[in-house]
Amino acid sequence: MGKIFCFKKSGIIFTTIINLIIIQNVTALQKYWVPLNPPEANYKIEVNIDVDNSIVEGSETVKFVNTYSKEISIIAMDWCISRVSFLEVEIKGKSIFPLNYKKNKTVSSPLFYVLPEPVFPGKELILKIKFSRYDLIGNNKEEILLQKWFPRLWWNDLPVYDRFRVKLDIPDGYSVAISGILNKETGYYENNGINRFGIYLGKGLNVETREVTGIQVTSLFTEKGKKCALLCLETAVDAIKFYKSWLGFYPFKFLYIIPGASRPVGGYPFASGIVVIHGQEQFDKKSLLHWKWITAHEIGHQYWGEYVMDVDYSSWLWIGMGIYADREYILFRNLGLDKHKGLMNRYLDGLKKKVDTTVDLPYEQLLSIKFDRNNIVVHGKGFSIISALECVLGKETFERIYKKCLKDYGRKRLGYNDFWNVCEQVSGQNLNWFFEQWVRSNKYLCYQIVSRDCIKDNDKYISYIKVERKGSMVMPVPVKVIFEDSTSQVKYTNTPLKVNTLKFESKSKLVKAILDPYNKLAMLKNPLPITYDELIRNISRLPWSGAGEDAFETFKEALDLNLDRYYLWFKLGLTLFDGGYYKESFESFKKVVECNPSRFYHFATLVWLGHLRDLEGKRKEALKYYNEALKYDEGKTMTHSQFRMVINREWVEKRLKMPFVLGERKK
Repeated sequence: MGKIFCFKKSGIIFTTIINLIIIQNVTALQKYWVPLNPPEANYKIEVNIDVDNSIVEGSETVKFVNTYSKEISIIAMDWCISRVSFLEVEIKGKSIFPLNYKKNKTVSSPLFYVLPEPVFPGKELILKIKFSRYDLIGNNKEEILLQKWFPRLWWNDLPVYDRFRVKLDIPDGYSVAISGILNKETGYYENNGINRFGIYLGKGLNVETREVTGIQVTSLFTEKGKKCALLCLETAVDAIKFYKSWLGFYPFKFLYIIPGASRPVGGYPFASGIVVIHGQEQFDKKSLLHWKWITAHEIGHQYWGEYVMDVDYSSWLWIGMGIYADREYILFRNLGLDKHKGLMNRYLDGLKKKVDTTVDLPYEQLLSIKFDRNNIVVHGKGFSIISALECVLGKETFERIYKKCLKDYGRKRLGYNDFWNVCEQVSGQNLNWFFEQWVRSNKYLCYQIVSRDCIKDNDKYISYIKVERKGSMVMPVPVKVIFEDSTSQVKYTNTPLKVNTLKFESKSKLVKAILDPYNKLAMLKNPLPITYDELIRNISRLPWSGAGEDAFETFKEALDLNLDRYYLWFKLGLTLFDGGYYKESFESFKKVVECNPSRFYHFATLVWLGHLRDLEGKRKEALKYYNEALKYDEGKTMTHSQFRMVINREWVEKRLKMPFVLGERKK
């Protein structure tokens, strides 16, 4: 019933016996499940990289203890089986085989294995693995980038923190960047736990190493890129020193900086402890600020992304938190905020292009997005959210949040809902209003100073700064005023109010007033013109009660865009009535009639026109509308639960006898 397969990889013959009966013998109790926080595993790997034959092959021992109260019967490996990819797994000297194996077929990752014996709580599992791949080394043999180069336990794509010892024979002529420190006694590159173990091999590269407070910082570079690489190396040393002083620690004992693309287009975290800086050979095409910023930026992601791992698909949180780190370094070195304004402008440009910048979207919806969401939303808005949150909570409170997240979620995953919870715990504030607007909507920030007045009052001056909300987002916004004697004051707008008048007292005249003086808010200077489709969505989202000023603003937009849907005008009429905007409510109901509504809506609309005329004391006109309404009566009833009111023939006949008054309710 068995089948023998022989694989020859670089002179080594592996024999695998696959028993198809065993593969399919899974009991009902054997289910694959993923722990909330998967157990930390220990990997001991010996790997050979045969550059000439494009082979990566090796052996590994994987150990982990089941730290949960439930037994583990099935495990999964992040690896594939194909004509260019081989895997052999043993437990206690016996081979185990993937459940999803298909004869002579490619089996994609993940591979599922039923264990011969369950791993009970508190017990250890030890796997012995042999592997090889022919498809990891590309045609460019000058540099070899290996990220997912070894079989690893798979936990439903959750990022995990594991410990590694890796022995690697470096090919002749190559320099290495690797996610560990070489233990000269054992020959293994080791770490105390990381998210991603990467290997980079560069041919003919120069190597420079520095040490800063116990951290080994190494740069690999070409001769042409030397000037840039050395600047980045010195910046890395300075940035790590700053981060350790500020945050109290650095997550790893090593950092490698490696070259990337030929153009200076930024960088990225290649793996734990390894960062890429693009375009080093075109050093003169970017300012010194760019190179210092991008270096500090990628190091920031060693805290956020590698040490604190993200769980959300959009990944905006670790991006935003990492950028906050490099902003603090740039401010510490007085290098200006041009780069960070540029990130915010990416988001603002997206708003101007009318793309949907809502962060928290369903996965299926994300797949259909066609614009550059990574730059506009993930980077641009991601950082804008973090910066705005600091502005709301204050620097001291936000830094306590920042450090608590590092302490509590180091080596773990942090989703934005967890982050939200920490923010509320530390600040003591309910921040639903903040996250709902910034993360779960496409609302935008726009405030304007609409007037400035300064009045002499005996021996002092009273200044009044009127600030109006022009955008859809509601937030406290700082306003700084500067006086002739060079003194200044800062006050914040009151969140719920559309128009704020801030009062300042001073000994000298007002010179100027500045919105967002610290440049921490991604705020449009002018409101965005609304589209017809947006108008329809906005009216649909208006609450039936309490819409207030939002209903009033939407009414003006509906007039400008010639709204021609009677049921939307009807809703506007009701929400405006609720907010006390009777004149506008009357105009909205008139628009309903102009849009040729159904007889039922025509009936209810005429009744409401009568109501509003009654409230104005124009009884004669009100009666005309009530009598006209009866011509459209079909015997139906419209209920307005927000007003505890029903509209039907009986209601109208009552109105013919008694005028409508505020507070009128159904009996």
